[in-house]
Amino acid sequence: MALIKCKECGNEVSKKAESCPQCGAPLKKKRENIGCGTVILGLFIIGIFVSILSPDETSKPQKPKTAEELRTDKLAQCFSVWDGSHRNLEALVKKSMNDPSSYEHDETRYSDKGDYLIVQTTFRGKNGFGGVVINTVIAKTALNCDVTEVISQN
Repeated sequence: MALIKCKECGNEVSKKAESCPQCGAPLKKKRENIGCGTVILGLFIIGIFVSILSPDETSKPQKPKTAEELRTDKLAQCFSVWDGSHRNLEALVKKSMNDPSSYEHDETRYSDKGDYLIVQTTFRGKNGFGGVVINTVIAKTALNCDVTEVISQN
């Protein structure tokens, strides 16, 4: 059995003992174990308090959108945020191409006619001979993004 000496009285005591049986002096310092779970729980509680106490944009009263803003938001769903292309018109164009993987969007413009849009898309793509050409398509589209009529193709 392993023994250690008490620092207070010099008595030999078992290593497993927490205090000296003769003088009662503590033999081991108690360590407070703070595990990962305790740290994570603490951070979680701090996060909750910060989120409750910090001002939130959604808590501020927001004025309702105007009819024009609502319409703009609705029309924006038809166009790619990435490159501005009209999603459904681009899909239609790719279906008619010799090599759809060669499609490269250049520019899209539209004119709002009230009940419908006139959308003009300029793009690049390979023709039947493998050469890259620039094309333009003008189409009439519904407000729900559907292409209703192709007006011209160059």
